[in-house]
Amino acid sequence: MLDGLFVTPAVAAIAEALGDLEGPIAVVGDAKLAQALAAKRTVIPVAMTPRAAKKLPNALADLSTIEPASLAAVVRSDITDDDDWAATLRTSTSVVRDGGALVLVDRGQAAEASRRALCAGLSELEQRTAGRAVITSGLVTHL
Repeated sequence: MLDGLFVTPAVAAIAEALGDLEGPIAVVGDAKLAQALAAKRTVIPVAMTPRAAKKLPNALADLSTIEPASLAAVVRSDITDDDDWAATLRTSTSVVRDGGALVLVDRGQAAEASRRALCAGLSELEQRTAGRAVITSGLVTHL
């Protein structure tokens, strides 16, 4: 999703969104983000391309093998391009512990990213820009 030139500002915005959350995070679909975030956090790469998965030995095919409510956060790319976004966000929030974060990284479409985050039940939404990327984050609450 992000070109090498744009990874650093996005990683800084994601780190700000994650704040002081402790514990493992899953990065879905973006190997460059996973590698960059792994420098300071425990990262589980998920749904990587076959080529990227070769470089990330602990990569998982999908989130289904992760225990429910076991992660501090999930970072996803391109949710505004996902036709089945409601199911995607439901799966993502199910593996995040109560009070953890869901971070959505998209190119543009800030209003749509916010709408989808609200529909997913996230609270305390925040949005940041990093170059052409829009970083939308919110807290997961399991009621």
